[in-house]
Amino acid sequence: MKTNVRAEMKNVLLILAGLIFCALGFNLFLIPNNIAAGGFTGIAQLINSLTGFPVGTVALALNVPLFLVSMKSLGLRFGIRSLAATIGFSLLLDYMPLPVITHDLWLSTVYGGLVSGLGFGLILRGSATTGGTDMLASLIHRLIPSIRVSVGMFIIDGLVILASAFVYDTAAAMYALICILISNVVIDFVLEGPNSSHSFFIISDKSDEIASRIMQELDRGVTGLEGMGMYSHQHKRVLLCVVSRMETVTLRRIVFSVDSNAFVISARAHDTYGEGFKDHD
Repeated sequence: MKTNVRAEMKNVLLILAGLIFCALGFNLFLIPNNIAAGGFTGIAQLINSLTGFPVGTVALALNVPLFLVSMKSLGLRFGIRSLAATIGFSLLLDYMPLPVITHDLWLSTVYGGLVSGLGFGLILRGSATTGGTDMLASLIHRLIPSIRVSVGMFIIDGLVILASAFVYDTAAAMYALICILISNVVIDFVLEGPNSSHSFFIISDKSDEIASRIMQELDRGVTGLEGMGMYSHQHKRVLLCVVSRMETVTLRRIVFSVDSNAFVISARAHDTYGEGFKDHD
């Protein structure tokens, strides 16, 4: 029970922090400089420019029907958190008084993408969403299974950017595209963390000696997997080892000093949980 309460409090704090960063990104950089970086907030910006209706209010009006339709598929807790986050984001957009820091479009694009991306990433880490294109794309996918969610999001955001070229100008649309790319990179970084570890598959006739040296010199665990060469039909032990980015050079040195003919496959691991790496929360 205490664990559930603590986890829920952590989600709430992440969502609150994310909402603040999102509001900062939009109110300081994107909205004042007419950078409509996709999503329902981007649509709300375009409507605001044409009608004067507040951005947050319009975004909320667009999101509420989607929540009503999608609440069952979202699940109760995720749906409540997401609805609360959407309402909070809309209120902050309209009622969080912030001065305009800069009218430089490049600075606004970069910092708007960085700050809003950090905010959206924190909200997602808090097991919530602010609705928008991902929810609409999911709904479209349920109605038309041939349209994948990622394709639906790309189409919706693309239409928003295209519309901004007519409401504002072509340059605004190009800046919006750059902002979306920056924001998505930051969101991925927040969700997955830096590529701080690498996984290695090592195939060698001297696997025992290689494993022994890795465990002694790097203090890393090694797992032996049974494999068979399909050409030679010979059984070989395949070593699996995960090390930090700083240890990759040492691991390669160990492997090739033992067996210069070893076959090594290296791959970046976005998330590694367990002893010596991150703890699962």
